[in-house]
Amino acid sequence: MSFLTRLLLLVSLALVPICALEVWNQVDLRRQRSAEIHDHARHLLGLLSGEQQRLVEGVRQMLELLAETSAAQSLDASACQALLARTGKRIPEYLTINLAGADGVILCSTDMALPGRTIADRMHVRAALESGGFTVGEFIRQRHSGKPAMPFGLPIRAGDADGTPIGVVTALIDLGWLERYLSEHPLPDNAALLVTDGSGIVLAHAPARPGMVGTALPQRFRPLLDADAEGTAQLVGIDGVERVFAYVPLSAGVRHIFVAVGIDHDAAMGGIDAALRRSLVWIAATLLLGLLAAYLIAKRHLHRPVTVLIGATERWRAGDRSARVGAVDGPEMTRLGRAFDALVEDLDQQIRANEAASAALRASEEWSRTLVEDAPHMMWVNRPDGTLEFVNAAFRAYTGRMTIEANRMDDLHPEDVGRIQAVRASAIAAGMAHSYELRLRRSDGAYRWHLSRTHPIRQNGRLVAWFGGAVDIHDIHRARDAAEEAGRSKSRFLAAASHDLRQPMQSILLFAEVLRPHVKDGPGVDALGRLQQGLEILKGLLDGLLDISRLDAGIVAPQLEEFHASDLLRSLDDAYAPLAHAKGLEWRVSPCQAVIRSDRVLLGRMLRNLVENAIRYTDRGEILVECTAQADRLVIGVHDTGSGIPADQIDRVFEELYQVDNPERDRNQGLGLGLAIVRRLSTLLDHPVAVHSQAGRGSLFSVAVPLATEAYVPEEPLPAEVAPAPPDREDRRLAVVVDDDPIVLAGMESILRAWEFDVLAADSADHAVEGLELDGRRPDILVVDYRLRDKRIGTEAILRIREMHDSDIPGLLVTGEIGTEPQNDALAHGFDLLHKPVTPRILAAALSRHLTGADGEAHLPVKY
Repeated sequence: MSFLTRLLLLVSLALVPICALEVWNQVDLRRQRSAEIHDHARHLLGLLSGEQQRLVEGVRQMLELLAETSAAQSLDASACQALLARTGKRIPEYLTINLAGADGVILCSTDMALPGRTIADRMHVRAALESGGFTVGEFIRQRHSGKPAMPFGLPIRAGDADGTPIGVVTALIDLGWLERYLSEHPLPDNAALLVTDGSGIVLAHAPARPGMVGTALPQRFRPLLDADAEGTAQLVGIDGVERVFAYVPLSAGVRHIFVAVGIDHDAAMGGIDAALRRSLVWIAATLLLGLLAAYLIAKRHLHRPVTVLIGATERWRAGDRSARVGAVDGPEMTRLGRAFDALVEDLDQQIRANEAASAALRASEEWSRTLVEDAPHMMWVNRPDGTLEFVNAAFRAYTGRMTIEANRMDDLHPEDVGRIQAVRASAIAAGMAHSYELRLRRSDGAYRWHLSRTHPIRQNGRLVAWFGGAVDIHDIHRARDAAEEAGRSKSRFLAAASHDLRQPMQSILLFAEVLRPHVKDGPGVDALGRLQQGLEILKGLLDGLLDISRLDAGIVAPQLEEFHASDLLRSLDDAYAPLAHAKGLEWRVSPCQAVIRSDRVLLGRMLRNLVENAIRYTDRGEILVECTAQADRLVIGVHDTGSGIPADQIDRVFEELYQVDNPERDRNQGLGLGLAIVRRLSTLLDHPVAVHSQAGRGSLFSVAVPLATEAYVPEEPLPAEVAPAPPDREDRRLAVVVDDDPIVLAGMESILRAWEFDVLAADSADHAVEGLELDGRRPDILVVDYRLRDKRIGTEAILRIREMHDSDIPGLLVTGEIGTEPQNDALAHGFDLLHKPVTPRILAAALSRHLTGADGEAHLPVKY
């Protein structure tokens, strides 16, 4: 669109709203005038339709009076004729009255030529006799004179009770008279009155039109006759003139008579339409004059200078760098021309500089392409959109063909195509470097692993190409797979050997404790203490190694659930508050009401390891466990005021067997596996762990746990059964021990007897139940191995014994397994779960916790 055209369009946009407003005003005036015509038609209709109603009502009243006379009631023809002869002198000349019997034969009439004739076939006669009421008939012609008439009928009823019609009295109005009568009423200029019967036959038209009475209305009037209420409509009248008709349909006014008054629409709208045409002419003239003035001004002062500027621009683009504009019409255009000339001078200088730079760039690109082409490694160059531009000679030699964009994915192993395309698509969209391992097909058809790296090439911040290369890592890949498989095999072996390693360790720990009462003093006491200390260290090392091995082997599956964080913190408080206080440390656990989603057991292991480390490496001050909500996670932090971690060692504390400030490997300071387990559990659960520490000022280890996504509703606890009172006994409690390993069973029985328990030992649930049935006492504690013979589990044994007595008997599950099944069973039934090897101290703590709750303070002869 040219500048001149745009200017004219702008002028048009300025004038058009004004013109449109004027046109709208004229149109609105025309609409108002049209509404006035409709209102005028309604007013005329009200006046004339009332006249019609009065005329018909007068006929009805006259017929009713005649029907009630004695001459009519007796159907006496002579008396009736005498009555009508007298009445005929007083009724208008346009009206003919007849009286006929029920057979339709006229007995008397105001027209002396009619008596003796039959009118039984006339519809208004039949309608009056059948309906029994006043009837307005349709258009007829009188038989003896041929004059058009409008008939009315009223039945004559006998004076008896049933009022059966015995005759009919009728009246005929001369329609010629009616039309003359209506024409004598003053009507406005260009107005017309139309009266029809129920069939649409014209009864009268004013002003009178010869030959119109008795004709049928055109079909376009039919909706007006059948309408439900009075209204107005604009249509062509029967005289061919378009009129606005106000009408009374057949269902309103005088029944079976249609009355309409029409006003000549064009004549009524003539003045307003003429004004509208004059207004449109003036508006069009104003618009054209405005556009013409704008065109002449723009042509002289805008179009010509712009044409000069465009001509200079086109010449300059065509190669004529000497083209200039100079001074043109008007000060503004002259400044524009001079600015253009200055711009051209600058562009000319930049073009010369760019031509020199382009020549240098082309030389550089040719040199770079030569380097890539002759490089010994496989390389390629992609366009900015990632499509392939070319591959070098080494690539072509490896694949044995010319690789192009259409077949580049054919060089890859089919299993790698989808993965590579996904990585490339996201990296190219982000403009980021990307790398991946893939298998490329060699010219002999063999696939070998390669490491591919592709980097973006940018100039002045704009991506201009992608440069990539591939290195053969097939042998390294095979060696790495072999090493990883060896590591997995080792982890699977350690995980599988867990149970067998824990069982003998368990028996050694128990029998070592059983020896304590038998070694009174001397070197034996010291040797036994050192033996037990070594067994404690060996147990910690075995637990840590087996935990790491099962995590590395991938056999630990998180059991995610929603629970209150306070449940977990309460268990930490119960377990570690005594240890912290025994070391002289202040211990605090902040309240926390948040609901989290995690694995209750694995998260608990993470926090226990962090708390144990905090207690181990803190000599004074306090240990604080607190939680803080951050976005969609709950951050649980363990603060200590211990020795802290140097900044250069923070990342190393999560390595296996690494300890800060323990180069001598003093096992009393731990084994260096706790944080390694925390790191693995963090990855497994997707719970990020953060560390903040300063040497000499303490540390903060925090775990970010997802908050529950929905409202948490705790399960309703089952109603506790009232436990029966324990049987009378002295001071010894009864413990039931179930384990299918004879050595572990003997060790557990020995240590419990040493702690002054009566012990019922059994290698199966059935033998334990049989023994209790013979003994007859209620056990105080149940210590049951989880995995028993014949694929039975300890959970079953505890539940069976509880059924024999009551559900409040404490149960301890002991297991050497590393899976989650024992943990889930213990949580489901409310048992304590102890992992083998169980030290005497851990066993004593568990027994004291349960027996203290049942009998008050528990006294176990265990000293450490």
